[in-house]
Amino acid sequence: MIQPTPPQDFAEFRDFLRAVTKRHGIRGIAEEMSLCALKKRKVRGGSIPCCLATELEVPHRYCDMDAKTQEALDIASLNKQREQYWIKELNIFDTFPVLFIVGADHTESFKGLLNDSGFQPFVVESNWEPSSTPSS
Repeated sequence: MIQPTPPQDFAEFRDFLRAVTKRHGIRGIAEEMSLCALKKRKVRGGSIPCCLATELEVPHRYCDMDAKTQEALDIASLNKQREQYWIKELNIFDTFPVLFIVGADHTESFKGLLNDSGFQPFVVESNWEPSSTPSS
């Protein structure tokens, strides 16, 4: 059975993002997420990064494609094509420096793609976990 995420973990993640944003002079926040995915997960009021961007008064962008766009683009190799799509979204967003939030399984591949696309990425945390997560 999947356990619900404790509220303190969400607060810790928001505080982590806030500190990173301040430390690196971040002017926009983007993420591997879509409104469609949030709706599917029954999340109301936006993602943690979106809410933080609103609080900090910086632009925010959900960069993942919805199911309709996936179908229209005939996505076959989902991860690689999704990452390519995020690059296009970043170019449209055009706010830098930007904090782009992805899952750990995309950290290295997306960083490489960013480099190949002329961006200057650096990884702040490759696999963030809340302090309440027990060590393996």
